[in-house]
Amino acid sequence: MKKEDPGSSFSGAGPVRRIGITFNLKKKELLPGESDDRYEEYDCLETIETLEREIKRLGFETARYEQDETFLERISQNPPDFVLNIAEGRGTTRGRESQVPSVLESLGVPFSGSDSIALAVTLDKWLTHHVLAGGGAAVPDLYMFTAEKEFGRALSIFEKHREYIVKPRWEGSSKGVFPDSVVDNPVDMADRVRRIWKNYNQPALVEEFLPGAEITVGIMGNRTPAVIGMMAIDPEAVKGKTVYSLDHKRDWKEKVRYLGPETIDPRLRKAVGAEALKVFRILELKDVARVDFRLDVEGVPKAIDINPLPGISEAYSDLPILYRLSGGDFPSLLRGILKEAFQRQGLRWPRISMKARNRNAA
Repeated sequence: MKKEDPGSSFSGAGPVRRIGITFNLKKKELLPGESDDRYEEYDCLETIETLEREIKRLGFETARYEQDETFLERISQNPPDFVLNIAEGRGTTRGRESQVPSVLESLGVPFSGSDSIALAVTLDKWLTHHVLAGGGAAVPDLYMFTAEKEFGRALSIFEKHREYIVKPRWEGSSKGVFPDSVVDNPVDMADRVRRIWKNYNQPALVEEFLPGAEITVGIMGNRTPAVIGMMAIDPEAVKGKTVYSLDHKRDWKEKVRYLGPETIDPRLRKAVGAEALKVFRILELKDVARVDFRLDVEGVPKAIDINPLPGISEAYSDLPILYRLSGGDFPSLLRGILKEAFQRQGLRWPRISMKARNRNAA
């Protein structure tokens, strides 16, 4: 795997000295009526502290910008030179991941990752499906249910495929996906669809269940995006079904095995990598993303989820884990993300003395 140190080779108006981190912090207590996975996508304080430490080691100052009630005022009055954006957005709308990027775009503050349009589209799995299909990417068959009257077409759906997985239209982190989300009959399908309606207040998607292995791929770059790693995900099977559910992610140390790229057949690695790059380009993603695939009955990889705002916890997020399994480490992953974002926007790395670098690393 190619490792590059961005050094001070960037061209632009001036060097970046202060990097802000935009984020949503996990709530310690739920409000009455909130589901237990309400803040599943949000980050813990340890993740923010780790990012701050690594950014300072690279020679930058840091600032925290939690997306709370004072966010707009604080970042408007004291904007950083650049933002590392990991904010998931507030509320439960399908456009929530685009909230912070939209603010940054309006203020003219450069930031890492994809723009507000890409983030809005990719959170909505129904829109993503149609954009990818239109662009020639391989995707599973997908149906949407919004009202009881639509259950009349359930029988015809099961004539096409034997099994389906039911999931919310716009959620991440496997929210709404449980061990019993895979169904093989219209009655169970209707039950799981109603659960989505009740718990998440949004349409339910009924997606062709792909029985093969699940593989997730990391992509980095802009002009020439490249695969930076991949891994196969082997969750504990429930009634013979391997579904990477919310329960698995919460207890990943006990319930999941992450298998490095050497465990994947070379021809399959090549095919999955090429398909991930196709997805990245179709959706016009920027800097970094993670693309999830499952294999169909014939072993063809099909994209099941797109993550242009991938989790970046050093401890438990899929992107850092697959990067480590592919020979990298967390500092070089973060450095690579910043490098790509800086180059794309004509920003420069600061020149600092070795003494200052050592002080920042302390």
